[in-house]
Amino acid sequence: MLVGYIKNIPLFKHLKEAQLKEIAILCKSARYTKGEVVFHKTDLSTDLYIVSSGRLKAVLADEEGDEMVLARFEKGAFFGELSLLDGKGRSATIIADSDAELAVLNKDIFLDLLYKDPKIAVELMATLVDRLRKADEMIESLAFLEVGERLVRALVAAASGQTAQGKVFLKAGKLTHKELAARIGSSREAVSKCMKMLTAKGITKEADGQILIAGNALERLKEGGRG
Repeated sequence: MLVGYIKNIPLFKHLKEAQLKEIAILCKSARYTKGEVVFHKTDLSTDLYIVSSGRLKAVLADEEGDEMVLARFEKGAFFGELSLLDGKGRSATIIADSDAELAVLNKDIFLDLLYKDPKIAVELMATLVDRLRKADEMIESLAFLEVGERLVRALVAAASGQTAQGKVFLKAGKLTHKELAARIGSSREAVSKCMKMLTAKGITKEADGQILIAGNALERLKEGGRG
């Protein structure tokens, strides 16, 4: 069963059946409940984690417990590669965003796989480059965009793609102001104030406990909410 799952992970998609079976044998399984911490920032563990099921998030937190979400991981994604490669402390705290099951690979085992099969290293580098680009985009967003635009972009990204209200609004889901603040690197108070402004402009609304956002939200925000 684990072999069938592993072969669908981009990192191992090119491997042969015998190699997949070897990895399946070497993997340990770990389960986490929603809200449970996999590891904390600066921890010195070096295992690589692959998401078998569920959702997790990488966060930075201040002394008051406010979080900034750096990344999210779902089925097929992996994390923990930085400490595995450089041996330094974890760069962020990983928290289960739902009940989750992970496949865990020991550092020495994974490095041995890299030495045996350079294609795994190529896939790893491709993922690292993609994450670096996303980090650059986040830095640019935090540096140059106002809270309102960051919030709208986060809601548009969260929209499921399903339409509502005559195909004018998209469902962004059941997100609290604290969760949104963590996503955009702002405070809950600033998000609450911004949400009131967006609702007043007709850019967002609530229905059945979900946030709905206009499909042309960014354009309307730049135009002052008209249309």
